[in-house]
Amino acid sequence: SLPKNYVPGQTQSVSFTVHNLEYRTTGYHYRITEVSQDGSQNLTLADSTFTLPQDAYKNEAVIIHTANLGSRVKVEVQLVNVNESVDYWVDRSPND
Repeated sequence: SLPKNYVPGQTQSVSFTVHNLEYRTTGYHYRITEVSQDGSQNLTLADSTFTLPQDAYKNEAVIIHTANLGSRVKVEVQLVNVNESVDYWVDRSPND
């Protein structure tokens, strides 16, 4: 399940799975960003690479430190070199 809230500066785990259907061993470059609700600000929270053989799966679990780009932000996971992404929205914790 995805988180509903975040506290600026605290850690949060982001997990995603990649299945290589490229018919060859492929290197993947991923970037996790926090984006303000209006899209005017963004901050890279993680940036890394890994390689998968054909038809293999990889579950990547990444610890991020959230910033404070507003009361509602988008966390986006991009596979940069294959132009694919997934995202989710979180609200700043009401106790913050």
